[in-house]
Amino acid sequence: MELKSRLTQFIFLVLGLLVNLSLPAQEITVSEELPMRNEYAYSLLGWVNGDLLLFRDKGHEYYIQAFDEELHVKWEREIYLGDRKTDIIGIVAREDRFHLIYGVHYKGDYYLYDRSFAHDISLLDTMEIAMLENIYLTPPFQMKESEDETKIVLSYEEGNTLHMIGYDLVNRKVMMTHAFKAPGSNQSRDYSHLLISNAGDFYLTVESEGSAQKRQGIEIYSSQPESEEVIHEVVPLGDFQAYDFFPIFDNINQHLTVTGLYSDKNLSRAFGFYFATYKPKDYLVKLLPFDEGLLANVNGKESSQAKGLSDFNVRKVALQQNGGAVIIAEMNREFSRRSSLPMQSNQGSYAHGGWVDYYYEDMILFAVHPDGTEHWKEVLRKRQYSQDDDAIYSSFFLFKTPGELKFLFNDEIKQENTVGGYVVTGDGHVERRTVFNTDYQRLKLRFKDGMQLAYNECIVPSERNGRLSLVRIIFKEN
Repeated sequence: MELKSRLTQFIFLVLGLLVNLSLPAQEITVSEELPMRNEYAYSLLGWVNGDLLLFRDKGHEYYIQAFDEELHVKWEREIYLGDRKTDIIGIVAREDRFHLIYGVHYKGDYYLYDRSFAHDISLLDTMEIAMLENIYLTPPFQMKESEDETKIVLSYEEGNTLHMIGYDLVNRKVMMTHAFKAPGSNQSRDYSHLLISNAGDFYLTVESEGSAQKRQGIEIYSSQPESEEVIHEVVPLGDFQAYDFFPIFDNINQHLTVTGLYSDKNLSRAFGFYFATYKPKDYLVKLLPFDEGLLANVNGKESSQAKGLSDFNVRKVALQQNGGAVIIAEMNREFSRRSSLPMQSNQGSYAHGGWVDYYYEDMILFAVHPDGTEHWKEVLRKRQYSQDDDAIYSSFFLFKTPGELKFLFNDEIKQENTVGGYVVTGDGHVERRTVFNTDYQRLKLRFKDGMQLAYNECIVPSERNGRLSLVRIIFKEN
């Protein structure tokens, strides 16, 4: 696709006048709208050798668009991967290049490749990661990358067996291969919570199997680089069970952190947070029950501790350098609205149609010390409501700096909107801020798909009426 006119940009400074004239300024740069017709997917790659790169997947054609500092499009180029149908598994961008991980069928076998490109799309190298024999259907691959973007782990399920391949992007070599079946029933397990550390070891967290009365806690599988052994251990939660869980690897303190909400046997309500740190053969677990003050703050003064909280899930975890963490839970509800009018399905039968209401509301921040004891807790107010949009404009973007956390979100889900936010310091001080107003800017921001590019910079995509814009936010201190 050729762009027939040079894209323009809008730059405006927002001084936070709606809140306080002393607030830091933000520099907001908005690209011209880009058409998304016949688009399958897109990915923000960030800055690569001075160009902001955007990958666009059009099914069988792949393009890179490069933007300058002012979000003008500098060029658009196609990436050619051969005549055979390719399956894009993932993309990893680094400072001077990006890696395209993809698969191709050939004569009954399936080949996995790592192809690396310079920022101007000149080809640097192509490496074969693996060849899977007698694979006629495309495996449902997942890819996770390490925090420092030097390692990846590819995984797919075949029957009840999980296959994993760990790959070093810098040294261009396979570090590990594993194939194992989690013990228990023959039913498929949820293997989506798979992580790889900067050193190349993997950690897989799964919910313990069994009935509510027999669940033991959280199961963790792990390995060390260059090792064929898979370590399997259970982190117990005593008489309780995980309402949800959120694993994240702490590359500074070299352990897995698993947090979430815990409940009793029926999982209808959560009674508190749990905080666990794990190394093979060594773990720490702390249960942090909700107190009456927190429940009253969220549910109202009539709430009692026995009622707990419903509709909350842990969305993010901000790790601290000392091994502590800030756990961030968000309330979200979905309600289905059913029509009395019959609608024809893809199979030709008739059924009553349905629509969905989405509510994304308050956030609970719970900070813990490295030993799992409570540091501080806060409730951040937010009210977001939308219909039939898969909640793509709801929730929040978490911006991390060494001294504070910034939360950015749409105050309302509508065409003209105010972008709100909170700034939370390390000791739990909270300040509510208005970041900027989108009136007359033709923006609908997808904050939960934003990307932090530097300590003071992020990019957030905007989708409106089938067109894409990129919004760059730079925070500036007075």
